[in-house]
Amino acid sequence: MEKLIQYKKKVASRYIPLGIDAVGLKMLESDAMFLSVKQDGHLAFLVSDGKSCALYNASGTALNDVPLLKEAEEKLKSIACTIAGELYVQADQRTYGFEVPSALAKSPENLAFAAFDVLDSDTVAVDASWEAKFEALAKWLGREGAAYAGAHQKVDSRSAIAPFFNDNVSVAGAEGIVVRHESGPTYKIKPSIDLDLVVLGFSEGFDEAAGGVRELLVGLAMSDGAFQVIGQVGNGLTQAQRVELFTSLSKAQAESDYLEVSGKNVAFTMVPPEHVVQIRCIDILSDSSKGPIRKALLQWNGERYGHAGQSNAVSLISPVFEGLRSDKSAAAEDAGIEQIERWLSNDQNDSYAQASASSSILRREVFVKESKGVRSVRKFLVWKTNKEASGEWPAYVFMHTDYSPTRKDSLKKSLAIANSEEEVMALFDAEVADKIKKGWVPA
Repeated sequence: MEKLIQYKKKVASRYIPLGIDAVGLKMLESDAMFLSVKQDGHLAFLVSDGKSCALYNASGTALNDVPLLKEAEEKLKSIACTIAGELYVQADQRTYGFEVPSALAKSPENLAFAAFDVLDSDTVAVDASWEAKFEALAKWLGREGAAYAGAHQKVDSRSAIAPFFNDNVSVAGAEGIVVRHESGPTYKIKPSIDLDLVVLGFSEGFDEAAGGVRELLVGLAMSDGAFQVIGQVGNGLTQAQRVELFTSLSKAQAESDYLEVSGKNVAFTMVPPEHVVQIRCIDILSDSSKGPIRKALLQWNGERYGHAGQSNAVSLISPVFEGLRSDKSAAAEDAGIEQIERWLSNDQNDSYAQASASSSILRREVFVKESKGVRSVRKFLVWKTNKEASGEWPAYVFMHTDYSPTRKDSLKKSLAIANSEEEVMALFDAEVADKIKKGWVPA
């Protein structure tokens, strides 16, 4: 499992995002590059021991009862290997990554696995060339079916990328393309992303740039009236826009329990959430090599911001200011999270919204028992995860904690999961009836 998790951290998450216009400026030239259409799905791993296959998500969680496994087992007989690929919903029309969790739960027969890398095998080394890996995948899985080797086009110049992008993305509507250098980095090229974000603060320029905005602090409007800090943007602003924004924003400043500094270590001046700006970026990330990205969540009471702690957030890659949106309000319906949910579906363990959902405690009972001056404790707890749609969490969890200070193993815990509230409550009642006898009283 560690191998799979490390692959996501050290390989998949290090693809370099580029806009198609930046290919000629920021991409290394090469005489051997492989172009492929990016499926809009989730990173997954197909593991075969030569007899049976298992499918895992990027967190190492097994995805059971997926019909494509039977096909994969037939194709990978006598082949022991670990393969990385994209798990996506296969259909005649364009599908999206956010549909994968639902398909796992309700229609797994619609899921397909497009293989693109070999992590290990008896015949293909992990450091083998891309060409060798692609040839092996095509030999093992073929190009058709529910478990197959993704198609690649070998080119010898960057000039071939734009036509390939146009045919598959601009015309056919694919999510994007992937460019793999034979001896260099891998690039992820997608259309630029436009977002409407709320201005939360600004920093002023220095010296000759004084009297103008250097950077804006921007965020998303949440449905409960809070604001999720997303990041800072300074590129794309003309000098006239910097002065105009400074003049406007300086008139109304806001008190704040939260402090954030700009790239030049200057504290942002916070402003009431009244202005919406359009930001363009080339990619959105919800996690890094260190795990989920978390940033400040701010509560606005009409006069000041209160720091409500850290929450799951995103980072924008190469954000650029596009302009003010006077036609938009600083509310969830205009500048909310729905804008980014689709973009976060790719290569993510779970969607941003699902990862951000809080669990709900449904039932908690604690019992104690006194004997010769020693107190023992048994606790029973049920909660609803509110993340079951992701396919990563169960719907309900039951936990029993048993503490006895006279025992060698003084603290014991056990967990069980359930798909319905009725099922988990029946488990709760059965455990209480079994574990709570004479001498135990409610705490």
